[in-house]
Amino acid sequence: MNPVSIRFRTTLSATTLLLASVVAVPSMADDQAQAAMDGVAYQLIQLLNQNEELTNEIAGLRGQVEELIEGAQRSRESQLKIATDFDARIRKIETKPEADNSEDKAKIVELENRLLQLEEALAAMHEVVSSAAAAPAAKSAPEALYESALEKYQAGSYSAATGELQAYLQLYSDDPASASARYWLAEALLRQGEYQSAIETGETLLYNNPDSEKAPDTMFLLGKAHLEMGDASAARSALENLVFVHPDSDPATKARRLLEQLP
Repeated sequence: MNPVSIRFRTTLSATTLLLASVVAVPSMADDQAQAAMDGVAYQLIQLLNQNEELTNEIAGLRGQVEELIEGAQRSRESQLKIATDFDARIRKIETKPEADNSEDKAKIVELENRLLQLEEALAAMHEVVSSAAAAPAAKSAPEALYESALEKYQAGSYSAATGELQAYLQLYSDDPASASARYWLAEALLRQGEYQSAIETGETLLYNNPDSEKAPDTMFLLGKAHLEMGDASAARSALENLVFVHPDSDPATKARRLLEQLP
């Protein structure tokens, strides 16, 4: 039984006892009866006020549960739409006669992998939203999904983290943590050897959130990604830009050391 129900029942019991007291008072002496009735009336008013507060609190909790359930339904619909769109793109490529070459086959494999990652992320998202709906005091769905993705990244499950971060950015692009989520997505892609995707993700972050606290780290990530692709010139440009824009940051210190090693 939750605390609100216990308080509500306790209040009703107390009210019943007070009403009984009111009935018993007439048997007392007149002055004592009047004083006792005044005290009982005062306590009764307080209990009635508490009942009204409890009623309002219960109504508020019901409203929160309804909002979470509606949010879960909207999230589920968005998830199904994203998955359907990926599946439609893959089928479209597979049905093209001219797509039977190595480049297009590689694209199909990449899309299939991304679809698998997204399906895993959607499953995790559904679990998170269901948990949020069942527990009104729990974390919000965006916060829970973001933290779940970070846990997977820190555990070295970069593929699963990539899927959940992509789902998070699709569903909650306006969330305050979206810039940080995009940085961790770029890091996860870099660690999986998807250097071009990591660069594109990092550049999107810098374009949309140039003042983000993750901007210096993102610039350093771009330098590393260009180096991995064998483009020393682009790497140097990214690192020098970092040193110029954020000279006192920790990433700038690392960038200076890396610049000394470049040809």
